[in-house]
Amino acid sequence: MTIKSISANETFTVRQPVLRPDRPIEDCCFELDNHASSLHLGMEFNGEIIAVLSALPIKCENFPNLKSMRLRGIATLHAFQKKGLGSQLMIEVEKRLLKLKKIKLLWLNARISAKPFYQNLGYETMGETFNIQGVGDHQFMYKKLLE
Repeated sequence: MTIKSISANETFTVRQPVLRPDRPIEDCCFELDNHASSLHLGMEFNGEIIAVLSALPIKCENFPNLKSMRLRGIATLHAFQKKGLGSQLMIEVEKRLLKLKKIKLLWLNARISAKPFYQNLGYETMGETFNIQGVGDHQFMYKKLLE
């Protein structure tokens, strides 16, 4: 398995079945997906993208003085879940963003069911849980990156 940079459109084959099942493919497109500073990573296995992650240049209102990016669309195809692939993608994006873009903070709105996954990777929670219509309950999470 290899981790490689991919396009936003290449993430849809994982985003849709995992994060937006029974919804149109258009629902998989995020704001700033195609921005020049966005980074999309894919885990490839036998020529197929099986896990994805996107980092988008969206400033964090809770930490306005830190250069930050928002993580979105973190997903692994069901047949490959619980094998550590998501953790590998998270570790890789942290390394790349710190080294290449000097990012100091990563943040995301985590599904409540995924909160322990992010906590195990050193992400902290802030604020109350909230509901995203049609998606479910979420929690704001962040991680300050150390050089």
